[in-house]
Amino acid sequence: MLCYILKVNNHVGEEELEQLLEHEIGPEAKEAVVTAGQQLIERGRQEGRQESRQRLQSLLLRMLRRRFGDAVDPQVEQRIATASAEQLETWTESVPSATTLSELFAD
Repeated sequence: MLCYILKVNNHVGEEELEQLLEHEIGPEAKEAVVTAGQQLIERGRQEGRQESRQRLQSLLLRMLRRRFGDAVDPQVEQRIATASAEQLETWTESVPSATTLSELFAD
């Protein structure tokens, strides 16, 4: 929460907030609050990455269906569903120049 408060608050500095927490709730509780805040921020980042990955998968499938039609079968969908974000980006960038799905997915 401390990290979140610091990111969205322009009026209270990090040191001031840490001192306030330590004074009001004690050093051990302050550490627990900081740790919980860091975990929440990380969870938000992970959710954002997952959402971006899903959007990229959806975009790639639309592009492939438009370009290759019925050749985009469940195996292609499964390959896209299990691909890394980096691989999805590479394939998406390669769709305009690929003449076949085999060419696109050649590793």
